[in-house]
Amino acid sequence: MTVPTDSPRGTLHHEVNPRQNHNHNHNQDNTNDTPENQPTKIPLRIAILLNSYRSPHISSIRDSYTRCFASLTQSPTCRFQPALSFFYPADNFYCCSQGPHNERDGCYNDGGGNNGGSAELSNGALSSDCSNGFGGRSSSDDSESDGGGPKSEATRRTRVDDARDNKPSSSSRMKEFLPDPAEFDLIVIGGGNADPRKRHAWILRVHEFVRQTRREWPKKKMVGVCWGHQTLGLVMGGGEVGEMRLPELGVTDSKLTPAGLRFFNDRGPPSTAGGKAEENKSSLRLHQHHRRQLISTPRNFHQLLANNECLLSHDNSVLTFQGHPEKDAKAAKLKIRDAARWWGWDLNDPKAMEEVKGLMEREHDGNWVWERVLEWVWEGLREEGKEDEVNELEWKL
Repeated sequence: MTVPTDSPRGTLHHEVNPRQNHNHNHNQDNTNDTPENQPTKIPLRIAILLNSYRSPHISSIRDSYTRCFASLTQSPTCRFQPALSFFYPADNFYCCSQGPHNERDGCYNDGGGNNGGSAELSNGALSSDCSNGFGGRSSSDDSESDGGGPKSEATRRTRVDDARDNKPSSSSRMKEFLPDPAEFDLIVIGGGNADPRKRHAWILRVHEFVRQTRREWPKKKMVGVCWGHQTLGLVMGGGEVGEMRLPELGVTDSKLTPAGLRFFNDRGPPSTAGGKAEENKSSLRLHQHHRRQLISTPRNFHQLLANNECLLSHDNSVLTFQGHPEKDAKAAKLKIRDAARWWGWDLNDPKAMEEVKGLMEREHDGNWVWERVLEWVWEGLREEGKEDEVNELEWKL
């Protein structure tokens, strides 16, 4: 997959054909895989902001999204073909931060030359070509990072070299590190490893991106996940973020509120019988990995899950989850040692280790939730009369 040379965002993500299958096997009879024999799925363009500062797991975090959506496209009830583009605002701020916080809050050059990447999903097939862009990442613990810190001499030289080479100024360059809302149907503010209340420059830039998007694109659908859930609650509704007495790890059950029952059940995926979900749920099971939470409901938001675990804005444009609907057991186990750090468990004890693994291997509703989210995005596009811009072909059942 190559970057179009005429793309103004070519250093960040690749323009992809969401229907192209890169896993085509020429040694098999693919007669039944021809376009005329396959249902036409609705393409949706999704921007995902990964907000983990210097995380050694950033590639795995990205891959959990691509695995999730690849699996989702294989579902017979899913009628969408998502094209994912990833952005890394924490790690791409290294040459843009100006002023007194330059050394404290600017982030470092990742060393690989890649500032982002794209994933292409087709009939469950996945193609992602940004895995070589993460050389030189710190091995610091994902959840211990304070979100910004003193940079190495090599990083400081990178900034100097950028200036000497007349690279774009901060105002123009920073725009390339965040998505253009006009190019996407959904913007996901993903997880992160820094306190969203911190004043680090990259965090403030994400906050401003949210405000600007809301001002200029008030109907643009946005989803917050974990750090993104807390950030959107802070920025949009003055929600209060607090430390948890007992952090959460693994798959947990959260009770749906009356509003949540209506959102997830009464208006379930229309591809199921009667326009309702095949299984009416009273709670949702999602992966958790957090030690902070929203301790107050933000203004102008409905609670869809108890204890502010899932929120929907009154104008139906912003949906947030404290849990991780994109995460699977493989991704969760990257942080299995947090059970020792957060809960004091002895993971040298085989029984304790098996119990933690069991929490991470529980069945969850991640795909079910994402299918509802994509339907919600499509509902918004239809209300705006933009469905023809997204897909000119009628959905074939």
